Amino acid sequence: MDCAKSTVFGVKSIQIFKINKNVFSLMNAIANMGQLKFELKRELRQEILTEVLDIIRDEFYPTEEKIRTDFIKAVEEAERRVAEGNVSTYSVDEFKKKFL
Repeated sequence: MDCAKSTVFGVKSIQIFKINKNVFSLMNAIANMGQLKFELKRELRQEILTEVLDIIRDEFYPTEEKIRTDFIKAVEEAERRVAEGNVSTYSVDEFKKKFL
């Protein structure tokens, strides 16, 4: 009988150990949920910010195909003159009139 009681006690001890191990695993998972929520929020914020910046770029910085060809030619001409050493200075208004 003593052997049977100690076997039952041993089995119960193992079962309790497994239950405690599972409980501790669950407790760790619950504790890590706060960190997981934080990481998910951070990732979501980053994704939203990236989308907003892409939309802003598309609205305010048009693709090269959408830029007027006369503006491109004027900039190329200015770059050529700078390369040759012919440099001009413009006020903001003069620049707008000449290039925009």
